[in-house]
Amino acid sequence: MFDLKCKRMDCKFNEKCNCNSKKIEVNPKTTCKTYEDCGERKEMPDEIDQVPSRKNTVVRCKAKCLFNDNTVCKANGISVLTNNQSPQCSTFMPK
Repeated sequence: MFDLKCKRMDCKFNEKCNCNSKKIEVNPKTTCKTYEDCGERKEMPDEIDQVPSRKNTVVRCKAKCLFNDNTVCKANGISVLTNNQSPQCSTFMPK
């Protein structure tokens, strides 16, 4: 997956609104399970574009979503936003 945007600037995998985790997991309630609090930053606007040479990142998903294909997200990209203090996949589209 090429386009991985994240507004959780307090996550250790967030690099200027780009997720640099090697894998991402989304639970059935669309919360990003890969999130790890670094306790340093706050939510900020995008600062840089996606890196064109991004390695393919696998996004595992357990949500009942149109993009979920046997627990693998098939969307071209996802965005993770803050919702009630938890990082939520905002690309979620119910089946």
